[in-house]
Amino acid sequence: MASLAALRGAESITLLDVRHGDTGPAFADIEPLEMFDPEWKELRLDAGMLGDSLRLEVAAHWESGPSLPPFSGEYRVPSPMEILTQGRMPSLELLETDFQKAFVSTLRYFDNAYESSRGFMTFLRTDPGSSPLEVWFSDLAGTGTAPHPPGYVKLDLTFTEYVETLLLTKGLHGWQYLFADVSFTDPALEHLVEGLRNGLDTFASVFPGQDYAPLTSRLEDRL
Repeated sequence: MASLAALRGAESITLLDVRHGDTGPAFADIEPLEMFDPEWKELRLDAGMLGDSLRLEVAAHWESGPSLPPFSGEYRVPSPMEILTQGRMPSLELLETDFQKAFVSTLRYFDNAYESSRGFMTFLRTDPGSSPLEVWFSDLAGTGTAPHPPGYVKLDLTFTEYVETLLLTKGLHGWQYLFADVSFTDPALEHLVEGLRNGLDTFASVFPGQDYAPLTSRLEDRL
């Protein structure tokens, strides 16, 4: 909600859509996990997730105003209950290998391009053997490496760190790649550079109380 308030208060940002759902239970209030998936009997959510105050869907789609260079952003974070009750993606049966099918069967999205046609999704990997739980991002088929499906990259973030960084970036398109082992010289990603640079440079002046220097440094490191 703090991110929405910041966007609403920025005269140079045009809000295209804003929404939030009804308040529901937090992650800590939802148990046992195996009632959503029989393979989750040994699954343990991260301590940061159990202490998270997230209880409802929050979403926004925005773009820079006419007085600014072009950049835009979008996010939709579902409620904890929606994240846990999604079930497995039907498309996993279209994947080529057993490894890819098993991998995708563990993914539950918790951020996505809900209104634009960009098609990105961020996933929590519900692997009972992992702590903290991994965060994966899927956007462009030209990224990622085998044996994982094309387009999937692992982020160097926990669920809680992702949400915190989302609040900072306001969902600036492409920000997730700042936390992935990628290069923006890659033809599949180079088109994102201008928008990221424009957005981070502008945010530093529009939101002076926020520190965007570390994100700018991550961008430069990947050029």
